Amino acid sequence: MQYVLDKGQELDWFGSDAIAWCFTISAAAFVAFIVRELTAREPLVDLRVLNNRNLAVGCVLIAILGALLYGTIAVLPLFMQNLLNYTALDAGLALSPRGVGAFMATILVGRLVGKISNRILIAIGFLGLAYSSFLFGNINLSIGMSSIVWPTILSGIAISFIFVPLATSSMGTVAQDQIGNASGLFNLMRNLGGSIGIAGITTFVARGAQTNQSVFVAHFSQFNPVYQQKLEVIQHGVAAHEGAWRAAHQAPQVLYNILAQQSLLVTYVHNFRLFGLLCLVATPLIFFFSKVRNVKGPVAAH
Repeated sequence: MQYVLDKGQELDWFGSDAIAWCFTISAAAFVAFIVRELTAREPLVDLRVLNNRNLAVGCVLIAILGALLYGTIAVLPLFMQNLLNYTALDAGLALSPRGVGAFMATILVGRLVGKISNRILIAIGFLGLAYSSFLFGNINLSIGMSSIVWPTILSGIAISFIFVPLATSSMGTVAQDQIGNASGLFNLMRNLGGSIGIAGITTFVARGAQTNQSVFVAHFSQFNPVYQQKLEVIQHGVAAHEGAWRAAHQAPQVLYNILAQQSLLVTYVHNFRLFGLLCLVATPLIFFFSKVRNVKGPVAAH
């Protein structure tokens, strides 16, 4: 399954025999695993622990959070390096404040758990994460680093408001002898969600850019006055340095490069907004949590 997720876009998903076979084997193994674990007297992983409503809801939410977290971590450096011409170092510096925001917020959240309902804290976290995603959804090619840093800090704070209360609510009603099983499934769903998120965002960016290019290129017509005007401006600019003949041949390519950049930019914007909508859709799930006895004292971070 990991091979399918990692190589799917590169190999054109089910257009590849290797992907199709790996998916088939993975699906069959998954069904066999479930049957075996539910029928064995002493299963390696006791899946019956998912009968606990809090844990089941928590696994769904942590998978969504994993997809959002790892998806944005994967796509933001690509956006900054491919479209804003950041170096790898600059991209890393722009994203590093997320850790600062998460660290500072974790101290606060650790003191709030037990005093404020976990559901309220998780809701604040998902709404904050949605807001930061929509901020990223307003980016353009003229933004400065601050337009990346502030949404990054906000997302770090929002994630801290989710992790600790979500873990507490998910494990709060699980029997003591099932904590090991429950925590293993909980962490597995986070990592699985992350893998799906990275594979999904990679596919959406690649195919979205192709779709947007096919839509935008329809405006490259000699009958489009805007296109003709832009083309003439570029030709005059190039002609001043390269001559009229070279300008006539280079101007369409320059304009097409701009179109390719804009197509990719729109794709990133759409995906960031999709992340924000996914956060909003996930937020109502917190109301399926049953009440957990308040925990006294500070709670360790996840």
